[in-house]
Amino acid sequence: MGLEQVIKALRSSLPSSNLYFEGEREYEALNGSYLSAMESDIRPAAIFRPESRKQVAKFVKIMKPFALGEHGEEATTQFAIRSGGQQPLPGVANIQGGITLDLGLLNSVELQKDGKQTIVSVGAGARWGAVYDKLDGTGLGVTGVRSASGGVGGLSLTGGVSFFSSREGFVCDNVLNYEVVLASGEIVNANEHENSDLWISLRGGGNNFGVVTRFDFRTFPQPNKFWGGSVFYFLSSWPYHVGALLSELRKKDAADPNAHVQLSIGYSSQFAQFACQSQLSYTGPDANEDMPEVLKPWADMHPQIEQLNSVRLMTLKEAVAQEPGEAKGNVRCAYMNVTVKADAPTLFEATEIYTSSLEHVKTAPGLMSSLTFQPYTVNTLRQTARHGGNSLGLDPSDGPLINIMVSTYWHNKSDDAAILKFMTNATAYMRLEAQRRNKSVPFVSMNHAWAHQDVIGFYGEDNKRALQETSMKFDPEGLFQRGVPGGFKLFK
Repeated sequence: MGLEQVIKALRSSLPSSNLYFEGEREYEALNGSYLSAMESDIRPAAIFRPESRKQVAKFVKIMKPFALGEHGEEATTQFAIRSGGQQPLPGVANIQGGITLDLGLLNSVELQKDGKQTIVSVGAGARWGAVYDKLDGTGLGVTGVRSASGGVGGLSLTGGVSFFSSREGFVCDNVLNYEVVLASGEIVNANEHENSDLWISLRGGGNNFGVVTRFDFRTFPQPNKFWGGSVFYFLSSWPYHVGALLSELRKKDAADPNAHVQLSIGYSSQFAQFACQSQLSYTGPDANEDMPEVLKPWADMHPQIEQLNSVRLMTLKEAVAQEPGEAKGNVRCAYMNVTVKADAPTLFEATEIYTSSLEHVKTAPGLMSSLTFQPYTVNTLRQTARHGGNSLGLDPSDGPLINIMVSTYWHNKSDDAAILKFMTNATAYMRLEAQRRNKSVPFVSMNHAWAHQDVIGFYGEDNKRALQETSMKFDPEGLFQRGVPGGFKLFK
């Protein structure tokens, strides 16, 4: 059963107008629209864009015998699943010579009442900007990515941090229900009451269990405006900003759950210098014209690049619009990350490792690289249990934590090896230094990980075993392990 038979089967049962082939304008536009050109370098034999969950189910049924092999024949054609296409790891949402299932047309956003609770139901191909547009002016908020262009699907299956995470928890913790097409083609719901083991597994388990076609998120009361924005400054002020973050995090129970602070160091080959950014938000119900005291240690700190200070009252829609749009198609990109306890020497050592390691690739054309400290507060970690659990394996007793992410963008394929080596070595040294200080935490964020990082293993033995059991229960033949090879698999 070869590729010709796959294409024939798809054309006979699904709209051929939604099936695109290499050389066609729609194919080239879709395949060139990933966040990273490293993903766009991959050339699937065809791209299929379903218009409904029933078409997804039919696609899965058609592909299964080809992806797994049938009646003693070898598997011939595997497939990939794409939601927003913004996870840069090559092959996670695209496949060489196979079929890419592009969910971009499943982009509906609807508000629904469930008793006293308002739910926002979001198609797997939607962008967060459309979700925020729907909520604008309603007095409701939702945990979602901090960029309007961000895709809903990947983040909601891997963890995710939002403006509201200090108070409401990870993005995946706020998914009340997943609508999923299983390997059998059956369409099921996974929530607290139906298929609850699948629900927990999907909260961090990625693409290992089925094709999620819809996410139902809890909403919460949120004033129309909150404080947000960024402060920019130079490297000499970095230690102060890191110290201020640690001071707030160490309050633990007393830390303000409405405040969220993320710190970054950035370097651009165009300007040949480092600059730093503190991204601030305060989402409390008491937000008014006076800047909250909790933000002042960063917002009022001098010296800073005052003309770039954007901290002010804004709507959620305005806040995500502040985030720069992601370049796609011709820019190469990679993310890697490690997690440590909130410890000053560990963070300053990570800073030194990053800035010194970057020397090896500073002159690469188009280079833009950053080191980001993303806090997981004690309250963030506590929300997991409050909202029913997830698969990430993070314990509030270990908090507060800092997820350290290295992200890099560049232009030329010829620089891939050197840049990936810089990032791999830097994050490995950061982990080793944290381990030496007994400050390392065995967790890697899936959405920001690279192929060599043991994301599933770091969830812990019990969580990994539970994920494997869920896979064997809902996908006993292993379609989403062997037939969908991209991403972080469960049995490696």
